[in-house]
Order: sequence, then C-alpha cells, then structure tokens
Amino acid sequence: MPLDDIGKAGREACLRLAPDGPLVLALSGGGDSTALALILSDLARLTGRPFHTLIVDHRLRAGSAAEADLTARRAEALGADAQILVWTNPAPGQGAARAARHRLLADACRNIGSQTLFLAHTADDVIETMIMRLTRKQAGWRALAAMSEQAMSPVWPEGRGLRLLRPLVRASRAGLRAFLTRQGADWIEDPSNANTRFERVRVRQSAPLPHSPAGAALLALNDTALALDGQVRSAAFALLGERARLHGWGGLTLDAPGFARAPSPVALRAMEAVMAAVSGQADLPRAPVVDAFLKALCAGQPASGGGALLTSQGVLGRDPGASAGRADGQGGASMRELQPGEAGVFDGRFLVCAGHEALTVSAAGAEKTHAGAVPPVLRASLVRVQAGHKALIAGLDEAPGGAAIGSMIADRIAHVLNADRLI
Repeated sequence: MPLDDIGKAGREACLRLAPDGPLVLALSGGGDSTALALILSDLARLTGRPFHTLIVDHRLRAGSAAEADLTARRAEALGADAQILVWTNPAPGQGAARAARHRLLADACRNIGSQTLFLAHTADDVIETMIMRLTRKQAGWRALAAMSEQAMSPVWPEGRGLRLLRPLVRASRAGLRAFLTRQGADWIEDPSNANTRFERVRVRQSAPLPHSPAGAALLALNDTALALDGQVRSAAFALLGERARLHGWGGLTLDAPGFARAPSPVALRAMEAVMAAVSGQADLPRAPVVDAFLKALCAGQPASGGGALLTSQGVLGRDPGASAGRADGQGGASMRELQPGEAGVFDGRFLVCAGHEALTVSAAGAEKTHAGAVPPVLRASLVRVQAGHKALIAGLDEAPGGAAIGSMIADRIAHVLNADRLI
C-alpha cells in the first residue's frame, strides 16, 4: 500500500468497523499502535468523536512505568484521553500477561462506555500467528483462521460484549513504520521483541513478509479460512437456535438427533460454545473434551469435563464439583456478597444486581432444593441467593427486594460464536 494511502485507508477501515461511539485504542507505544493512534487521532478530529487510549503497564521489567508515561504524553499530544492501566499482581508468562492485559482493557472500556476496542495487529502478526498455530499438535484448519478484522474479547466475564477491531490486519509492519517516519512520529521499541526466549520472536525472525510470495499465499489461506470459520459459526448458532432449549437456572437441553445430523465441524463448534457457556470458565474447553461430549450426546450417554456435565437425557449444565467444590478439597466458585445497588457476576454464569437488600450468592451445593425440573445430578451447581432470612434459587424463584438475577448463558454463546443476537 502506498504511504499516502495508509492514513486514508486506515481511517476508512476504522470508520467502517466502528461508525459511531468513542474511539478507544489499546496503545503500547510501539510502531504499530502508534501508527493507528495517528489514524484515529485524525478520525477523531474529522468527526468530533471522543478519542481514548488505554496503556497497559505490565510491570514485568524495569522502565515499564517510564515508557507508559511517555506513551501517555504522546497520546495526549494527539488529543487523546490517555489512561495507564497497571497490572498490580504481575506473574511470569506471556499467556498470563495477555489475559491480564485484556481484563484491564475490558474493564476500562466498560467504564468509558465503549463496546469496541481498536487493536493494531498487522499482516505480519497474522502470518506469525498462523505459523505458531500450525506447529501445535493436532492443529486443524482453524489454525489458519487467525486474527480476523473483528473478534470478541478473549476474556470472560470481563470482556462480555466487547468487540475487538483490527483495521490494519492487511497493512505490513514495515509499511506502518515508513508511514510513521514520513509523519515525523516517534515510537518505542520494546526490548522483549528481540528476546528469543519468546516463541513469537523466534517465529518472526524467519516468517515470510506479507508481500513475499509465501506471505501472500499465507494471507490468502487466512482469508479463505476466516470465511469458512464465519460460515461454521453461523451454522452452529443456527443449530443451537433450533436444537437447544435454554433453562433459566443455567442449563440447556440439547436435541441429540439434531446434533447427530449436523455436519461435524458445525456440531463441534456448537458444543464448544454451550460447554463454555454453562461452565462459566474463561477458557474454551479443549477439543478432545468437546469431541467426547458430542459423541456422548449422540449416544445418549453422560459426560463430564471442561467444567460442564451432560446427562444421558441431553441436559447440559455446570459441573457441580467445579461449582460447589469437590470432596477431595478442591474449591468451587467463590461466594459473592453484594450490597444494595451493587452488581456482580457469579461463577461466570449469572449477573446479579442487588436491589434494596444485600445479597449473598453461592452455589447451592448439598442443600436440598425444590428444583424438581432440574436433573438431580446438576442441582448442586444451581445458584443460591440469600437475602436476609430468605433463600432462593436463581432462575427458579422471583428475585427479592427489587433485585435482578439473570443467566448469562445465552450471552456467552453469542460471545463465543461472535453472533449479533442471542438464542
């Protein structure tokens, strides 16, 4: 892409992906995100929309705080409202850092009132991610469907409803730096980008460039895989709309014949989504566990794993041991206490908003309940809400004192499948 076209094409992509609302950018201070900051700054100036930058200080190396301050000053010079988000309990490992970063970003977006967050991933990032995924054991075609223009936040429940936007996924890293040089802009080079202890750095050293024949071929495969992935997700969502019945207490009844007739990739994706939803866990269930659940459903057999439990009658719910705790001492979901007017998420499954009474929210556990419509094996995972001397079961009883209690199962299914509506 010619240098003069990068700014114009970038603005058009940003406007197409987020036609209204505040412009919120995850800004590292590196070349890619600095280039996107310039583009969004121009768009904010032209449209009058608020422009926010979110700068995460992971506190994993000396000098990170000073770099965050420098990045914030540069963002403010572009007209942005700059916020520095600090990871207060840093832990080693890029996976932990990524999860913490996305949790901080999601919380900040919710406070701003934005349901979209711009990220500055480039075509180089796409190629590197594809190569990394393809080296994993049992990598399938989904490894090719890396980094779409739009995706949902990878964290749950913090990232619920937050859409990630990547307007530069077909721009090259070298092209963006040339654009910055032409603009006279400075950026920070993170020393960890040269540390070969990290897999991405090692892959980057040998990965083909986007405009090379090999790079162009990988990006073409990426386009094809993303299109296929979108079709599979849409078909999985449609399958659930026809063959899954949602229960207010936090479970679903799945129609085994309907799943058995569906193409395997579609049925597996649908099963992955519902397992993630009823478990409330941040991570998606592993592929072998999803496959085992689908086979069990079609055979009329029970299954457990990935934080979920399936009965032989096709009722899927939260694994009671994971929710209420196990006999071997493994803890379950933490009890939540909500003061009047306070809201919170319990076990990644229920959004609870207290009314004029304080509430205590926990798993029902061994307590006997009146939940006759719920399979006995799943009753321990029901959500118990205590208001004063009165106890109730979420989804089965009326909420006390003006409180509002709702299952997030449908929202999580839509989130996993990147759907625009709920089942």
